[in-house]
Amino acid sequence: MHRFVRIGLAVALALGANLTANWSARAETTLRMAIEAFPPSRGNPLRTSLSPSIYTLAAIFDGLTFINEKSEVKPALAVSWEPVDALTWQFHLRPDVKFSNGAPLTSDAFVTTVNYLASDDAYKEGLKQELAVLKSARAIDDLTFEITTTEPVAMFPRFAAAISGVEPNIWRAGGRDGYETAAVGTGPFKVDEMQANRWRLSAFKESWRPGKVDKLELLMLPDTSSRVQALAAERVDVAMVIGPDNIDALEAAGARVDSFITATVYAISLRTREGDKFADKRVREAVNLAINRDIIISAFLAGRTIATAQPGTRQTYGYDPSIPAYPYDPERAKQLLAEAGYPNGFTFTLDAPTNATVSDTSVFQQIQLDLQAIGVTMNITTLTYPMYLQKTSRTVFDGDAFPLAWASWPTLDTLRAIQTHSCRRLVPWYCDESVMPLFEQALAETDEAKGLALRHELAQRYHDQYPGIWMYELPVFVGLSSKVSGFEIIGYRILYDRIALAP
Repeated sequence: MHRFVRIGLAVALALGANLTANWSARAETTLRMAIEAFPPSRGNPLRTSLSPSIYTLAAIFDGLTFINEKSEVKPALAVSWEPVDALTWQFHLRPDVKFSNGAPLTSDAFVTTVNYLASDDAYKEGLKQELAVLKSARAIDDLTFEITTTEPVAMFPRFAAAISGVEPNIWRAGGRDGYETAAVGTGPFKVDEMQANRWRLSAFKESWRPGKVDKLELLMLPDTSSRVQALAAERVDVAMVIGPDNIDALEAAGARVDSFITATVYAISLRTREGDKFADKRVREAVNLAINRDIIISAFLAGRTIATAQPGTRQTYGYDPSIPAYPYDPERAKQLLAEAGYPNGFTFTLDAPTNATVSDTSVFQQIQLDLQAIGVTMNITTLTYPMYLQKTSRTVFDGDAFPLAWASWPTLDTLRAIQTHSCRRLVPWYCDESVMPLFEQALAETDEAKGLALRHELAQRYHDQYPGIWMYELPVFVGLSSKVSGFEIIGYRILYDRIALAP
């Protein structure tokens, strides 16, 4: 009797073990994502925090702080921080955090990172420009360190969200080139394989914020139609950066298209040097009043955003809900042109890349039509995207206008966008000296409520001066399989640890 019980128990245990093994095999989940491009520096997180690179890097790396959907600064790798003086901040790291190679996260990671970014050796890193206020860092103990800035930055913890600490031993051994292939971070995934068009990652189970899927496969498909087709054919679960014109086809295939507002206001910048047509505020106001933004948003953006006329989007610190978008008033636009000496309109040239942002070619064409209605002809010179980026960095455009977003990323602070479109730029296209004292005051203000009020005042001043053609809050469209849940983007950062995939 006991012998049969033992045999039955052994069989049951064996069957249970097999069922468990089979269940584990069935339960393993692989999230497959189609993206535009991999980071040009591959696994080096210091090259840039911008899209599309951030779509990959967010799976691997963490910032010192995290800015949530309400634009609140929250703990990430740092659990707390405080100012030491006007130029120095002290950070306290989360204990027991590991890099994906098993090394412990200590102050050395951020001292190494900050001192490198502050040095001349980092001239190749885009993050050096984004974090130009960094001066130096020093360790206090294993979990405490200080960062010193070049000028008072009262809201520096916002900047800290863009600082990813490198594993210092790997960095010292191989530098930026070695880190490109190492790609060691503290995030929810670790890199297993990098191919030219495909990266394979697996869950970093010891991460302080582990993910909900076992594996992540990133497939580079530069063409939008290829990403859409891959999702429709169920070869991927996520298709990044698609167009609103793909919504119907994907929904018919059983997928869905979600949209997320980025930390960016889409706009056309105008050259306002002395003697330029757009140096006259009346001309800038006229071209703004001539454009029917509601039609553009409805026709080309699926109605999934709003028109705006201020530096920041609704998710940024400094956004003022009381500031309205510019009205559509072509008759008033004609009056302003006549007052400015252009009763018969004028001609200007827009230097623009194509397919740089969602539906941009269609948007440019509609703007052309709207401007023609008030007698203004906008010619378009098409640039390749690399050429456009080169001209933007040097401000050497041949035309009178060029599309350039008001981006508050990575700080989610409107001062980030304002600084780009101000006298602070080495070669500015718009410079209003009268607002710069207010900008400096806002940058140094330590009281959050007062800082917000100063940002609101700045936003109103910019709104009233028509510094460019402000259009709308820039959306990003993402195609998702019906199996995907928990997909979120804040700013441009994908929250990989929240994504789940049904069997």
